[in-house]
Amino acid sequence: MKPYYKVNNCLEYLECSAERFPDKIAFADENEKVTFPQLMEESMRIGSALKPFGLHKDPVVILMDARHIPNLRATLGILYAGCFYIPLDPASPIERLQTIFSSLEPKLVIYDEKAEKAKEALQDQYKFIEYSTLTDAEIDAEFLEEVRRESNFFDPLFIMYTSGSTGVPKGVIHTHGHLIDYSEFTYRRYPFDERTVFGNQSPFFYANCLLDIYPPLAVGATVYILSPLLLSFPKKLVDQLRELKITELCMTPSSFNAVADAGVLEPGCLPDLEFILPSGEMINGKAMKQWEAAAPKSGHFWNFYGSTELLSASLYKVDRDFGDDENVPSGIPYRCTHIVFVDEDGNQLPRGVKGEMLIHNPWMFSGYYKDAARTEAAFVNDPLKKGYTELFFKTGDMGYLNEKGELVVVGRKDNMIKHNGYRMELGEVEYATLGAEGVNDCCCVFDKEKSDIYLCYTGTFTEKEVKNYLKNRIPKFAMPEYFVHLESIPYSANMKANRLELARMVIGKK
Repeated sequence: MKPYYKVNNCLEYLECSAERFPDKIAFADENEKVTFPQLMEESMRIGSALKPFGLHKDPVVILMDARHIPNLRATLGILYAGCFYIPLDPASPIERLQTIFSSLEPKLVIYDEKAEKAKEALQDQYKFIEYSTLTDAEIDAEFLEEVRRESNFFDPLFIMYTSGSTGVPKGVIHTHGHLIDYSEFTYRRYPFDERTVFGNQSPFFYANCLLDIYPPLAVGATVYILSPLLLSFPKKLVDQLRELKITELCMTPSSFNAVADAGVLEPGCLPDLEFILPSGEMINGKAMKQWEAAAPKSGHFWNFYGSTELLSASLYKVDRDFGDDENVPSGIPYRCTHIVFVDEDGNQLPRGVKGEMLIHNPWMFSGYYKDAARTEAAFVNDPLKKGYTELFFKTGDMGYLNEKGELVVVGRKDNMIKHNGYRMELGEVEYATLGAEGVNDCCCVFDKEKSDIYLCYTGTFTEKEVKNYLKNRIPKFAMPEYFVHLESIPYSANMKANRLELARMVIGKK
């Protein structure tokens, strides 16, 4: 399939679809629907309203309800103003937001009623503007044209923050060029077109949402932003997928598993669903077969591997049977993606031998914003000493290619985990816990079988006090399942917490 158009700015996707599909719904949520021309006009108004702030390719934070159309308007409005956006969860602990803001130094924060608490705490240090005050501005065509003339394929598009091993979040920065390359590859590979109906389940501060924004804008597809409450009521989720005639659904494997386990997937109950995309974790054969039976039109799962830094690096159209307890591979590496597996000394490993995955692809991130040390540590140039420049991202993920050439990802090199569907590092929990006066030392271990976090700590705090302390300091998805008070944390000879010993001490004991 030929590209629909050659673009240099992601806004051109919206503008071209507005011209091609003047009456078509672009996005719909629980409260409203908006066509492509309406979305373009409303976003241009917001972009024009930002002119008085004197912004020029600056970072602008979005602290808004992450599952509604206004958030999307703010996103595109920021781009029309020539800036780049930073979507953050308005329910994040104030301490986490403060850590991010102090490094990011945003020129402006656009907020709604969901972020009143954050605004009250941070408005003395940063400029806040309420979203509704930006929506009625007159479109300043001359200003918007000037901004576009100065725009560049390599301009930053957004920053998304992930957990850091030290507990300090990392700002992953991507450009317009990255998302253009990613989007045009994606809608051809699956393939998506204007007939595709996307079911968005990822909040706009989570990287999976990118699949539900830019490729649909590029091809003129409709996106339904689904309520987060639906995952708590699987039958209602299935009913809505059927009623809306959803043809594409990307969720974490844990979400797909939960719906399957709820027993609500009757054979043929989702006749329109074509693209079933589990993302970020391995999924087992039992759940996969239930979804395939529910959506016979799909024919196959599309399992893929990626991260916030890489977006996507492999894709697997499942075309063979798997046992109920067998995990589905994470895909066949794209031909435009180069994956090298290395040992601890950086030596390339033979095929089939597990090693750290080093990856290069066209939409690999540019680095961690205002964090030169971690950016430098994240990349390696020419790891196989071929004598020419090829920059690889050191994923920290361990994997190998099986005999069929399929990518099998088996875990993390460090202590990064998947918990409640989110990629996070245990260090963020430890970092927050050590801030408590009643905690002397702490270390987290993870039960991979049950996906439970054990927070082990020493000090005077009770379990209830530690839990209450963390409620205001870490995201909800990162909250440990178990809190274990110890007399001391075991350490290895090199004075690092001995996680293996600690795991033997506590996992399954509560």
